[in-house]
Amino acid sequence: MLSLIMKKILFIEDELSLIEAYKNKFQAGYEINFSFDGESGLKKAKEWRPDLIVLDILIPGEINGVGVLKELKANKDTILVPVLVLTNLEDQEEITMALGAVECLVKSNTSFETVAKKISDILD
Repeated sequence: MLSLIMKKILFIEDELSLIEAYKNKFQAGYEINFSFDGESGLKKAKEWRPDLIVLDILIPGEINGVGVLKELKANKDTILVPVLVLTNLEDQEEITMALGAVECLVKSNTSFETVAKKISDILD
């Protein structure tokens, strides 16, 4: 019997409208999980072992998205997990790419369809 192993996406995002859009778009084809702040996002990344992390920079908690990215890339369990950064901050691309993100997109300049395609491209 062939069992289909679904790829896992962890979204570290606090914007509820985006979370709903991600659920609607990806729950049929992927295993998805959500964290709303940096600390729980790091914990989930280490425990759940996603195939991709979609990370917002401006998230609540003690540690922001840049801090989460630094931690992910410094940890042996998460260093190889691709991280797609989505942010409303214009000046984060160079910083996040230098820290190991596979891509950094500005939310206001990027359609949801483009984000969805990027996610699918990274996982396929």
